[in-house]
Amino acid sequence: MDVFADADTQSVAHHTFKIAYANGGFVAAELERVLDNLDLSAMTGLVYGSGFEAQPELLERITQRMPLLGNKPIVVRNLKRARQFFMLLDALHISHPQVSFSALENADGWLQKHAGGSGGTHVMPAPSGSVPAPGHYFQQAIAGTPASMLFLADGQSINVIGFNQQWVAPSAAMPYRYGGIVGHADLSAGIKQQFIQAAQKLTSAVGLRGLNSIDAVIEGEQIWVLEINPRLSSTFDLYQSKECNLFDLHVRVCEGGLVDSAGDPPIAATVAKARQVVYAKHDLQLNEDFAWPQWVADIPMANSMIAADNPVCTVLAEADNAEAARALVLSRQVTIENLIKNQY
Repeated sequence: MDVFADADTQSVAHHTFKIAYANGGFVAAELERVLDNLDLSAMTGLVYGSGFEAQPELLERITQRMPLLGNKPIVVRNLKRARQFFMLLDALHISHPQVSFSALENADGWLQKHAGGSGGTHVMPAPSGSVPAPGHYFQQAIAGTPASMLFLADGQSINVIGFNQQWVAPSAAMPYRYGGIVGHADLSAGIKQQFIQAAQKLTSAVGLRGLNSIDAVIEGEQIWVLEINPRLSSTFDLYQSKECNLFDLHVRVCEGGLVDSAGDPPIAATVAKARQVVYAKHDLQLNEDFAWPQWVADIPMANSMIAADNPVCTVLAEADNAEAARALVLSRQVTIENLIKNQY
């Protein structure tokens, strides 16, 4: 069940269901209708990614139909209630940017965010003199490097999978829109330790299970935690390998296994993987014979209509280190954009 149901997704799935997306999450009625029309008797459970943080009550209704292979709905709900989450960070002595739930007399240097939002499209400059919109909050902007850590948790202990660096692909309407990410980020030992300590504290406090990721901004030798994603993150693809199937580890730990018995995390040697989303610069429809390079994923179905500023595909790259992987994926982004441009 996916928002895009891309061609490569359909090629590897036995059945694919395209679910509409609105207001930061799946259209609940559509998703539930699909579940109600499936034979769930042989299903182990449902693994969920993004699209549920803004409506954890949908996860609660799913649990009435089948087991969830991920964090419990109450965990997602509590971690995506901004006021409660930042109070928890304060109680655990985890540094985070200053937040406000009241009107700001001077909003310069502040952002407005949607609790439960993802992809950066919900992040906007905060307005002065007005309270946050319903479901939103204000957060002080930190000038630094966005980074994240992917980890496996069993409710008490964690196993670090990898550290990542991400960047934005701004547009006029969405200045903080997600652009891309690279694994095996070259971070200092001190920065890594701060990530690990924050993830361990949060896991012990709320009982996180499975693969989770924690987002922060690095300023000098200090991290400022922005949020935790208590669900399967797309960054696990940066570390998936033939030697270790992270998806299997996620399922095993969510079913009650322990981190120590789940096997070692994948070792990708020096290979760093990068991902970059390519967005449509205008409304477009790609021909059926459009020649997609092998290093492209999330390929739209032939003749699909793609509105301006929506994702077209994801470009992939690998290199010996994070810097080289990022440079390669950004150059491949230009190549794809030129191929699209040449069609028009």
